[in-house]
Amino acid sequence: MDVRDIELIHAVCEAGSLSNACIQLNMSQPTLSKKLARLEHALGAELFHRYPRGLVPTDIARYILSKAEPLRAQMAEIERQVELMTQLEKGQVNLGVGPIIEQVMLPEVLRSFVESTGDVELSIVTEDEETLLSMFDSSQLDIIVGPFDSEAQSRDDRIVIPMIRDKIIATARSGHPLFDPPLAERADLMNYSWVAPRAQGTLQEVGDHPLMSKMKVLTDDYDILKKLTQFSDVICAGPRAVFKKELQTQELREIESPLNLTWESALLVKPETYATPLAKHLVSIFESASAGYKSSGG
Repeated sequence: MDVRDIELIHAVCEAGSLSNACIQLNMSQPTLSKKLARLEHALGAELFHRYPRGLVPTDIARYILSKAEPLRAQMAEIERQVELMTQLEKGQVNLGVGPIIEQVMLPEVLRSFVESTGDVELSIVTEDEETLLSMFDSSQLDIIVGPFDSEAQSRDDRIVIPMIRDKIIATARSGHPLFDPPLAERADLMNYSWVAPRAQGTLQEVGDHPLMSKMKVLTDDYDILKKLTQFSDVICAGPRAVFKKELQTQELREIESPLNLTWESALLVKPETYATPLAKHLVSIFESASAGYKSSGG
């Protein structure tokens, strides 16, 4: 059995029929049938139950695929690294970012990337912490930037670069009752509903905070959160940088709150990926954006 046999089993299992698997494997049905029969004969075991409506993997096929998954991931990583190494000035980089990074850093990074590269495509996905890490480990993403603790994510097979740290603040609309009377005499914050993004990364401990009982909306869409805050009496929590524009225009105002939390982020890239010119260039752009953020105080 070799890698091609494993891919054959995986394709048939995923497709559920020989005809659909043929499309995925780009081969004729007679050829696929012969290959599958020869493989089953060589193993001395049936890999699929044949039913009128399709094929169902046997326990043996499921066992083979479960054991072969790390190998498939390694092969995908090898193929991706070779692709990156040969692309240089052309090709594609797959980037994954967390929702806050998407708002705070990504616009500036994209502007610099577009202005400084040639015939290159940057494919971007925005996902939560766990999904980004899973896609990164399976080589679906070349670089990820999100709510990662630099020390916790440090491993020999990764380069981890700290990005931005920001204080979590609470905001409300300018005409909110909390601002009249003065803040020194304000009502208990527990009297109002709160909205915020889902806790990820270094903010996991916020789940135990008493104010979590007042959370009415949890979403990573800050546009929705800020609009809701501007037109109601809810209180919105998040990194200060997310509210920069609204605080400047006074559409929102900061409230003193007991939230003593800091949001942290980091960039993760594999050493072999970082060795490629295109990936290294994108990392350097993120580092510059992060440095600019720190120098401006967020």
